[in-house]
Amino acid sequence: MSRERAIELVALCLILVVAASLRWYGLGWDSGYLFHPDERQIVLIISSLQLPTNPLEFFSPGSPLNPHFFAYGSLPIYLLRLLIPFAPPTNIVGPWADDQLARWVLFGRAISGAFDLGTIVLTYALGRRMYDGRVGLIAAACVAVTVLHIQLSHFYAVDTLLTFLILATIYAAFRVAQKAMWEAIPDPKGFQKTLRVWNGWLIICGICFGLGLATKITALPLIFPIGYACYLSYAREIPFRFSRERIRKIWRAARRPFLEIIGIALLVFVVTQPYALIDWYTFGRDVIRETFVARGWLDYPYTRQYANTLPFVYQIMQSSIWGMGLPLGIFAWGGGAIFIYQWWKTREWRDLFLLFFTVVYFFTIGAQYAKYLRYLLPLLPVLYLMAVCAWLRVLANRRAIAAFGVGIVLLASLVYSIAFVQIYGKEHPWLTASRWIYENVAAGKSLIVEQWDDALPTLIQFPNGARRASDYTQIVLPMYDEDTDAKGETLAHALAQSDVVILASQRLYGSIGKLPSRYPMTTRYYEKLFNGELGFEPVMTARNDPNLFGITIRDDPREGLAFDASSVDKKFAGVSGDTVWNWGFADESFSVYDHPQPIIFQKVRTLSVEEIEQQLRQGP
Repeated sequence: MSRERAIELVALCLILVVAASLRWYGLGWDSGYLFHPDERQIVLIISSLQLPTNPLEFFSPGSPLNPHFFAYGSLPIYLLRLLIPFAPPTNIVGPWADDQLARWVLFGRAISGAFDLGTIVLTYALGRRMYDGRVGLIAAACVAVTVLHIQLSHFYAVDTLLTFLILATIYAAFRVAQKAMWEAIPDPKGFQKTLRVWNGWLIICGICFGLGLATKITALPLIFPIGYACYLSYAREIPFRFSRERIRKIWRAARRPFLEIIGIALLVFVVTQPYALIDWYTFGRDVIRETFVARGWLDYPYTRQYANTLPFVYQIMQSSIWGMGLPLGIFAWGGGAIFIYQWWKTREWRDLFLLFFTVVYFFTIGAQYAKYLRYLLPLLPVLYLMAVCAWLRVLANRRAIAAFGVGIVLLASLVYSIAFVQIYGKEHPWLTASRWIYENVAAGKSLIVEQWDDALPTLIQFPNGARRASDYTQIVLPMYDEDTDAKGETLAHALAQSDVVILASQRLYGSIGKLPSRYPMTTRYYEKLFNGELGFEPVMTARNDPNLFGITIRDDPREGLAFDASSVDKKFAGVSGDTVWNWGFADESFSVYDHPQPIIFQKVRTLSVEEIEQQLRQGP
């Protein structure tokens, strides 16, 4: 091993140590309550899985091994179920009868972090293989200190596993592009004949692609770098230009390895997600529904937050500010744009190989109506490789400036990451709010909670026994229902007879408040609730924001609303004594799972049903 390679490996190990400490810190952040909805769904499905009693039952859609859930692939579900026997015990129970579900989730989160560490290794390996060790190491360091990677490593969903498998597929595809599968060797009789040479990377590429599809169908854009890799390896002498004849030549030259990779991938997909075929109707229904929801063709409440958001711009801004932090965000997206310009000038095949996935994937998710920040995760490692490569080329003759700039970006990102993980060392805001309710609201009182959000209070164990939501009368308001006279009557009666209104998070008012033309009455309801005109005042809120050195980084869920909701901030401003940096609105999926802001309003004066109805009907 050369001295340079040894230094690179030592640096990579240090990066992994830092990354592991950030990803595995505070894995029990929700105290076993399963506040993340995707985790909760996966774990509950796992708890219902059983082995079929006979082979015939296995091949039936009614098999007890069928998850009956295909919004995500089955691989993450089966993987955790297979590894559960190795899950260590824990003293975390949450609201459950025993620690089983919490133990599974904690183990799953550790696995999620391990896959993200694997992504860091693959980022380094791909960068080194395609360019050089510097590119690989810097890009790997960028992944290590990216807050979005760190946050999603604290959840056992599909994102970190999908990202790992996508990057593994890209790496294997590049190796396929480097090594021809056919070699001409001399025949003893003096003739040339073609002998097929086994290429293990082709098989690995197919396996990783199949596993990616069995994790989430959004791995499908990998077809493009795979196809280009086959073209590079077997038809490199044919100019890559679009004409009917050239396309036919390229297809004839590359179709065999391409179809073999696809064939291996389909076989792996069927083995790891067999009920996609056995229960084809449910699989097709779920995939089509999720596709329609993501595209905005089906109107579901949890995507209404993205109304009037700009395609592409929203994802770039949200990822730059919250997912990475501005220094790293500017470095990544700016470098990516420079990389595209450099390729346009040079037409370098390695650059185009990366662009085949990056451009197709970004345009696929960027044009969607649903713009969850986690959709960007598979893109970030490749984007970092592009950005690092681009900036090093621009600063090739200014190595000191390049080193200083990269150091500043990584240091700023590390500080932001350390500040962010502090939220995992504190009590979850929903537990804090639940505890306050039990201690300050007498049993038997009426509480308003909102449909489509977590209902508070949740079960809390006190020294003198457990307290439950059943201690109170809960009224569930269907706030996402269309505004009608019947809905207005429901709101008025509920407010008249309730003592407390609980907004568990900004999920509903943060999205409904941006749709005043669709929800004029509900918008007025929130406006008048916040300004006290409905007889309620905010008495408690809980926040658990990123914090470091007495500086709190705060998102503003009330930015862009059609009404003024600043009364809560004004009332509780300065309570912590920290310096607050308000970075603006953060995507709902970034904040409501691990650091939401619950708000509790208590009745201070009683209004009649008629008075409340009048308030809801009239304008400001």
